[in-house]
Amino acid sequence: MTKADFTLNSADKGPDGAVSEATLRLSGDWRVVSMAGLALRLFKAIRKYKHLKLDTQSISHMDTAGAHLIGHAIKGRVSEEPFLDQPHFRNLYDLVRNVTEPVEAQHQHIETENKKVFGPVLRLFNKIGYATVIGGREIGSVLVFLGHLVSSFLRSLINPRRFRLIALFSMMQRYGLEAIPIVGATNIFVGGVIGFLGVLQLQQFGASVFAIDMLGTAILREFGPVIAAVLFAGRSASSFAAELGSMKMNQEIDAMRVLNIDPFEALVLPRVLAMVIMVPLVSFVGAMVGLLGGMLVIWFALGYSPEFFIQRIYDNVPFVDYFVGLVKTPFFAATIAIIGCHCGLNVKDDVISLGRQVTKAVVQAIFALFLINALFAVMFRGVTL
Repeated sequence: MTKADFTLNSADKGPDGAVSEATLRLSGDWRVVSMAGLALRLFKAIRKYKHLKLDTQSISHMDTAGAHLIGHAIKGRVSEEPFLDQPHFRNLYDLVRNVTEPVEAQHQHIETENKKVFGPVLRLFNKIGYATVIGGREIGSVLVFLGHLVSSFLRSLINPRRFRLIALFSMMQRYGLEAIPIVGATNIFVGGVIGFLGVLQLQQFGASVFAIDMLGTAILREFGPVIAAVLFAGRSASSFAAELGSMKMNQEIDAMRVLNIDPFEALVLPRVLAMVIMVPLVSFVGAMVGLLGGMLVIWFALGYSPEFFIQRIYDNVPFVDYFVGLVKTPFFAATIAIIGCHCGLNVKDDVISLGRQVTKAVVQAIFALFLINALFAVMFRGVTL
């Protein structure tokens, strides 16, 4: 449907040589949805003419807004009544011809006043509403993703031949074993810093030996699992999103569906299970290396031997601290893998979308890790022995 439009053809000139009359031909769809910005152009075009001849034969549709605009534009300039041979348009024109203020001008006036009075509030509610809608869609998309993942896992349990062991072992090596060096290097520095700060603060009270207790609790309960999970979020979540996103851009995932291969069984499930298996093991290695870093610092700062350090950890750091730290690592792992794969499968057909989803995967994974860690801290707040 063509939008509302008009043409203006000059006809006669007055005694002073100025054009005083023209033919105004209206065409297209003169309804409110098709007249954006038309009123200002029309008024500007006809303002120098005192007399107009109106041609409305090319109008295809018209509503009260269009009839109102036409009536206001030709008022005092047309001698003949318009729409005489178009009775269905004539009824609309008669309905609104006595309205004095043009529709678009009235709308602009109301909109201007609303912006002055309610502008900031409306913008705030608009942003809140938009964020709510986007958040609701994201939650719905994640729930659908989880449902598909669970169904794929149950199908693999019922029929183990569907399970891809080669893909699982490959993912365990790539995203588990190959992550040990960076996790260990990071944790040894974190353990050294915590040990140094503990010695620095407790030495002034003559209680420097308790730095060993503080180090053991901090590393085993919090820092070891969290540092490893954050590194996995930056390393694995981004990799999952990039790999699956690239496959989707290249239509490889569509090709798998054509071949009756479920992408969740072939791509998502092995990654999730590999992370759930390997993240606790790598977190354990990271925690041990963190204790090693703290032991070295305390050894050189206080002279406590490694044998004393190990015995002190064994006697004064309860096993529950290690249990609390270890029990949340599978949840960290599943969260990282699910967010990374979900973002990867949401990639569109352009590189910009790929970059956004990779960034989104890392940010959401790290945020979710700290949220889960806070929930576990509240759950186990009374567990100290």
